[in-house]
Amino acid sequence: MPVYAYQRLSMFEQSAGQGSVSALSLSRERQALLDYCVDNGWPAPVWQEELTADWRDGFSKRLLTDDPGEHWRPEPGADVLVYDLARMVNGAQDLLAVLDWFRERDICLHVLNLQAELSQTRTLTRTRVDSDRLLASLADIELRRGADRMRQVKSRQRDKGRFLGGTKPFGYMVHSNGKLIENPLEQRVLKQIRQLRRQGMSLRAIAQRVSTPVAPVSFKTVQRILQREDASAAQRSPPSQKQQQQQQQQQQSHHKPDQGARR
Repeated sequence: MPVYAYQRLSMFEQSAGQGSVSALSLSRERQALLDYCVDNGWPAPVWQEELTADWRDGFSKRLLTDDPGEHWRPEPGADVLVYDLARMVNGAQDLLAVLDWFRERDICLHVLNLQAELSQTRTLTRTRVDSDRLLASLADIELRRGADRMRQVKSRQRDKGRFLGGTKPFGYMVHSNGKLIENPLEQRVLKQIRQLRRQGMSLRAIAQRVSTPVAPVSFKTVQRILQREDASAAQRSPPSQKQQQQQQQQQQSHHKPDQGARR
């Protein structure tokens, strides 16, 4: 029977870069899934990593519909591995529906951090699950859902141009409707800073040139302005050939081909 390793990534994890805490955590989880297969004498799993799944939709939604669309669901008799429940379900009700669907089709759900096969379709004795650990896992799911929901709301507000707090970017001011609008005085200063930078002036020299008693500009402000514009320019530019190759290699490492089926 086939063995699947399943991971669903949150929006935050999808946007995290290499070397981030989220990326390192995902790498450790993948290695744990591989080690679990080795310990059980199984072949390498078929990786199922979903990058676009909405956490508001439970995993059971695709199981209880006639047409799951582009979403993956396991075939009868399969073994499905997840590192923790948060990688698959969005709450207790979703978990119960998934387990019912799996049991009807002889599908085993292995949850590594619970050290248990929850669906118990082929076990001769009932698997004992630490209740404290199970409750902690469900509580973590609720926290992740709340955090992901908050990030989605902030992302939509940011796309609409709303200012969500923090340091106001130089060159803008907050309108009464909460949106950032251009500050005419600071926009003239921004234009002057760009011109002086193209002339090769140092940051301190630029700060001294554009500062006035009414609108003083520090060296740090000039530095932040130019760093912000450099970052924006880098995002707008297409990725280099080396960056494209690195992205392709990363995708290939996350989606390994099936190397056989479980006997």
